[in-house]
Amino acid sequence: MYLARHFIDNCLHYQLCESWLDGEVYRNRKLLDIGSDPEQYIVYPGGTSFYIDDQIFERLQAAGHTVDYDEVETFFLPFLDPYILNRLDSFFNRGAGRNWKRMDKETRIHILNNTHIFDRRRIHFLRFGQTDLRDLDRSPSLYKILLDKSRDELEQLILEREQELQPNEYKQYIFAIFDLQHHFPQSCARTMPHALDSEQLDDCFIHEICRLDSDKDFWKGMKRESGLVSYLKRYVIMFFDYGFPDGQSWNDFFRAHIGSGQESGPPPGAQRMSAREASTVFGVSQAELGAMSKKSLTRLYRKKAHELHPDKEGGNHERFIELSTAYHEILRTKSDTR
Repeated sequence: MYLARHFIDNCLHYQLCESWLDGEVYRNRKLLDIGSDPEQYIVYPGGTSFYIDDQIFERLQAAGHTVDYDEVETFFLPFLDPYILNRLDSFFNRGAGRNWKRMDKETRIHILNNTHIFDRRRIHFLRFGQTDLRDLDRSPSLYKILLDKSRDELEQLILEREQELQPNEYKQYIFAIFDLQHHFPQSCARTMPHALDSEQLDDCFIHEICRLDSDKDFWKGMKRESGLVSYLKRYVIMFFDYGFPDGQSWNDFFRAHIGSGQESGPPPGAQRMSAREASTVFGVSQAELGAMSKKSLTRLYRKKAHELHPDKEGGNHERFIELSTAYHEILRTKSDTR
């Protein structure tokens, strides 16, 4: 059993659903519609105590479904009064981690063979926040939660976890889960996605989301609607309506390529640069640099970065670092988004 969120007549509705095995395919079905406000079924008799209204269990039993009070209760916890939830949090999680045991090789192989790589990428980023996927399958136990679920239940599981993402993480998240880095040969693709050609990145994303939308293995057991699957529409918004976080990828680049194995940060002078020095690096006057919008500055940066990148013939590692330092220093002073 799981809690699903669906829009019905432009209103968010909650439903208790279940996955069931139909031959070799997991499908989903609705058990009970609990409306737009699950909190209405939580009863507070006093203090920090609460219970779920009996009508929920009566309606489930009347429909012929087996009821487990503890299981049903967990679906209502996100709607519990925040004060009570905070007071009881340690009680709810007291058994966490107690049953952990080392996973045998056969189980690890089974998990990797029976989970989709797109789901693993999503779980991996939501757990670690990394765009670098080289260690994706080193911890199969992380993906055990993906087993024996219908596509709808998997999407609801991941949708709930995505609520923890901050808006400035959206585009990085999309970059990682669609593995857009594999379209770019540059070594910086894993750590500096904001430096990649934006039009090429757009094309790669469209290609990947269309490929996933047509992946019959991914959507098996789920009734398809016409057009782009609704579960993928949020990713289009995340990609095109949000940008990469300023500076975060640059810091990742330093950690990965400059300060690896050292306690010190970037080389002296790498974090600060005067406007005069920056204008020299970009090859334009201070006045021109100051008048540029963020969009124009980024366009100029990408052009220069393409010329100076160490992976390119005629590229220069030191000048590339200088350029990126100048870019982020000037970007801090920009407040417009034209």
